[in-house]
Amino acid sequence: MKLKERLRLFIRHNRVILLFRLMLDAFYEACSQSKHLGASNMMRDEVKFAADLCIRTHAIEKGMSIGSVRMGFGQPKVLALIDDLLLYVSRFPSVSIDESMAVIANYIDFNRANGCPVEVVEARYEVLKKAYTLKEEMAAGIAICSKADTIEATKAPFDVFSQSRCSIRDFDTETIVDINDIISAVDIARKAPSACNRQSAFAHIYQGERARELFDFQGGTNGFGHDMQYAVLVTADMRRYFINERHQMYVDGGLFAMQLLLSLHYKGLATIPLTTAYKTRQTQRLKKNFDIPPHEVPVMIIGIGAYKESYKVAVSHRNSVDTYYQVHR
Repeated sequence: MKLKERLRLFIRHNRVILLFRLMLDAFYEACSQSKHLGASNMMRDEVKFAADLCIRTHAIEKGMSIGSVRMGFGQPKVLALIDDLLLYVSRFPSVSIDESMAVIANYIDFNRANGCPVEVVEARYEVLKKAYTLKEEMAAGIAICSKADTIEATKAPFDVFSQSRCSIRDFDTETIVDINDIISAVDIARKAPSACNRQSAFAHIYQGERARELFDFQGGTNGFGHDMQYAVLVTADMRRYFINERHQMYVDGGLFAMQLLLSLHYKGLATIPLTTAYKTRQTQRLKKNFDIPPHEVPVMIIGIGAYKESYKVAVSHRNSVDTYYQVHR
């Protein structure tokens, strides 16, 4: 082998050189993220501010969809959201907050209908109504779904089938989920695409107490985490990627996770995707506590349970299709 070729391979595969190349690339990425991530000057940027309000609005909406929801939950958060909505419309007068308005109105009605009036929230909401004129009436809050209709939709054409999947927080705790249905769904999900067919995704399946421990660690399942029977932690193997593919593992793992969600839905199981967007130290704890090899990166946790005959879901309004694409000519 020629010296030039040996030198090229040394530079390409030497760990110390790779570390410095990664640090340089990460620095440039951090510079971009420090400018564009939502945490940077959030309240001065319409899109960033809107994203924060969207997250907090959905937190209220999904709270109403929990099976054993506590009436009157989250009042301080709702009041803080209303205050920031007032600030948002004062800074950006042309924006729409119709969805947030609808969710708060449903929150008030939901609590009132269950014998828990929230007068302080109602009074503050009246102030918001005076400061903002609705542009569009929209559905929000919760919807009641039928297990029979959901199961029927799993046999429908893909446009109907895919639209029938919802994130569930209202589970049947009596019906036992068969782990073989989960394994069968993993088998179906193997067809998910991956870069150069590397097939780096992996499903760690936890049940019983281990599943509940993982839900507690994840932190976003208060009120319903112990109603789910299985947790699947989707990971991707770093060893199958190279320096210019630092994020490809998350793409491939995400594709597998979405395919798995649809496969579990096809098998008639109720599911909810849960984020693993942790800081480094928390990711290290996750790997240590739940037996994840150091070369795997967490991509998503999927909670799995059984459907009730009638169950609640968050409406989760979707923007119109024209906000999702642009044709370039």
